[in-house]
Parts: sequence; C-alpha cells; structure tokens
Amino acid sequence: MSVKPTPSLKPRYATPRNLARPTDGGKEARIAEALGTPFLPWQRMVSDVFGEIDPDTGTYYYDTLVLTVQRQAGKTTRERATETRNALWGPNRRVWYLAQTGKDASQQFREYITGFDKSPLAPLAASKRMSNGSMCLTLKNGSTIQPGGTTDSGGHGFQGDSLTLDECWALPADKAKAILDGFLPTTTTRLKLTGVRPRLTFCSTEGTAESTFFNPKLDELRAMMDAGEPMGRTCFFDFGIPFGSDPEDLDNIWAHHPGAGHLFDYDQLADFRRQFSQDAAGWARAFGNLRDSGIIDRAIDPQLWQSTSANAIDPAEATGRVCFGVAVAMGGIGTAIVACIETEAVPLLQVVDVLPGTGSAPERLRELQERYHAPICIDMRGPSAALADRLRLSLDEWGIARYELVDMRAADAVTAPQAFMSALDQHAVNHAPDSDMDREAGLAGKRMSGDAWLWNRAEGVNAPTIEAATLALWGLTHMPDDTPPGVY
Repeated sequence: MSVKPTPSLKPRYATPRNLARPTDGGKEARIAEALGTPFLPWQRMVSDVFGEIDPDTGTYYYDTLVLTVQRQAGKTTRERATETRNALWGPNRRVWYLAQTGKDASQQFREYITGFDKSPLAPLAASKRMSNGSMCLTLKNGSTIQPGGTTDSGGHGFQGDSLTLDECWALPADKAKAILDGFLPTTTTRLKLTGVRPRLTFCSTEGTAESTFFNPKLDELRAMMDAGEPMGRTCFFDFGIPFGSDPEDLDNIWAHHPGAGHLFDYDQLADFRRQFSQDAAGWARAFGNLRDSGIIDRAIDPQLWQSTSANAIDPAEATGRVCFGVAVAMGGIGTAIVACIETEAVPLLQVVDVLPGTGSAPERLRELQERYHAPICIDMRGPSAALADRLRLSLDEWGIARYELVDMRAADAVTAPQAFMSALDQHAVNHAPDSDMDREAGLAGKRMSGDAWLWNRAEGVNAPTIEAATLALWGLTHMPDDTPPGVY
C-alpha cells in the first residue's frame, strides 16, 4: 500500500483572506462539526473568506461566492453548514438550496435532515415537511431551509436571504437568468429588513461545452484575477489541477485535489480512474476539474505541453528577432497577441495580451511594433479577417503602411498548425507559462480541411492564444534572414 502525505492546499485561484475583517467561518465550522461533518482545510478556507464580516456594517462583506471544485471533495457538506448558519443568524430568514433537479435536491435534503436530527442542533427545529415538492425545515426562530430544482424552478414566488445553485454547470444561461431575475429583486429589501446581507452561491465542478452559464462566469473571474482587477463583493475559489497539466498523472491529481488524504487515499485513485474506463475527459473533469470541451481529438498532449514550458523572458533582455501572432476569438469577443522570441536555444512563445473585443487591438499592435520593430502575423480569413483588413489598409499621412504584416497566404494558414505541432513534438519551440494559453492548450482540437487540419473554432473550444502562438511561430520562421532583431 502506497502511503502519501496529505498534500497542502493549492487552489488555482483564491480570494485572499482580509485579516482586517473578522469572520463567521468559525461558527460555520462548529455547525459542520455538530452535523457530523467537520470541515476539511479547504472548506474552512472558503468559509473564512466568504464569511468575512464588514466592520462598518456588522454583516457579511461578500454577497456572492463562485466555487468550482472537484468531485469527492465535500462541496455539498460545506453548503449544508453554511446554510444552517445563515438560517440561525436571525428570525424569519429564508434559505434556499437548488440542485440540478428537484429529485437531486430532495435527496440531498433528506440526507441533511438525517444528520440534523442526530445532531445537537435537533432541538432548534420547530417542524419538518418531507413531502416532495414542499420540503422545508422550519426552525424555532421562524427561519426556513428549503430545497428545489434548477430545472423545475423559475425562481419566482419566494423571498430569499441565501440562495445556493449547486451543480450549476448543468444550468443553461436562459434558465439561470430566469432564476436570478426572480430571486434577486426579493433580496433588495432584505438587508434593510434583517440587517444581514443576502448571499448568492454558485458551486459546481467545471462543466462541458454546453455549460452556457457557468463557463463564461468562470472565464470572466479568472481573467479578472489574472489582470488584478478588483472583484467587488464577489468571492472566488477555483480548485483543480493546473491548466495544461496531465490529468492522467495520478501524482498530479493527488497534489491538487482538496479531498486527498481526507476523503480518500492515494491507492484509491487508480480504482477511481478505472471506473471511468475510456472516458478520459470525464475523468479529467471529475478529478482534475478540467472543462470537458467535447473534443475527442485533442491536439496537444498534456505531457508534451508541460515538457515544452520555459521561463518567460524579460523583453528588456531579449536580443533575438520577434514576431507577433494575432488571433481573434469567434464572435470577436477577444483578441490574443502572442510574441515568438528568438533565443539562443529555441524560439519562445509568450502571451503579450488578451484584449476584450477588437477595438483596442490596432493601437496596442502599433505600440508593440514601434517598440520592438517586429512584424505581425495574422490570418486574413476567418474571425480575424476584419481586424486584418484594418491593419492592412491603414496608411500614414505619406501613404505608407502603418503596420508591417507577414505575407501569409491562405495555404500557409492551413500548414501553420501542422508546423506548430511538429515544432512542439521535436521540442523546437518552448512556451512561457500563462493561464489563458495553458487552459486553451487543453481545449484545442482539430478540424479537417481537405488533407490537412486547422484549429477547431467551435463554441466552447475556441483557443485564440494557441492560434496566435501558431501564427507567431510561423511568422518568425518565415521572416527574411536580414530582418533586424527587435530593439528592447
């Protein structure tokens, strides 16, 4: 039997604890212990931050928690303790727990009541309704805890102090909007009425390409944290293996699963993996918390991606030639700019910017080109076509092209992905770590074009940073030999 030490917590993203604020996390932890499910370290970490108290108001500081964590981690048991604490905060509070279906919510509620009835908290109950469709625990202070299903509830007809949407990866965007449109207006008077800030919790494993509500929410929060933008009253925790790492590496799974050593032993991982059989994507999602993009033919092997990682280069110290690759995401929602930098060893790919939309891209590219005297490689077709035309047709007051573009023909755009993968396979190119590019390396898939293949741009699997990296490498390797090095 292999005995491995319990790993330390390594969330991919985590709202930091503000020690200037007291926290309600300790009270939630005591309730969890009373219910027979003492908090694991990760659960206490989340509750301590989400439970921070605003010293100016004496109530919760955060009003929203977005939590994504692997299966077998204890997500739902943490929510039970949090909901119970919320209901005990004061009289006549309304606490709701919505699971994927009413059946799922009812099952979770029955398990909760079983633990509640056996706990020291049992005398706090005034009544319990256990019939499907009207389940409710009413406490002696008048507060209620009720379950429901996201698929059969529009969110209308109830007031709320706390709403938890569990497994919201399965929640379509339109259904989520209906629930929130029905629930949020009822919270507007609750803070004034009760003195306690209403709270909203979204918790789930990563979803699939069909997760039209949860995917954009996670992508937005990760981008905000990467950019160092203020999160306001939203608390964000994201557990899982690093983007771009290998989900088949059991040591990797063990090191980054917050339930490891607490809820299962290392030897059990191999059995867990066998249960998924050929469903590699399902395994990666459940135990690595990686999004299942639905792409069977993933282009980039995780081990290969890890083995070609290299330290970023300080632009002030780079002396080799540089080429910028530019790719626009489907729908024009973003523009990725990646530099390919010539080094003494092999070229290095490094993300420069991921811009919202395309409007600011010309100005940013002009700044980069003037500073580094480096050409730009962009596909003249597809989602980048409109931006490419703007760059190509932009002239200065003397009629001279403002942008130096690599001469890339349609046939070159088809062969570039093959050249990119060949360079990776031969370790003839490296890439600097970057959260966007590492994540998209795990999503990137192929679509056939004649006898060749291109990067798949389907919704949910579009990988603009990988496409921009492909163009940057192609541009660098096709620059004339007399092109001067970049000036830093």
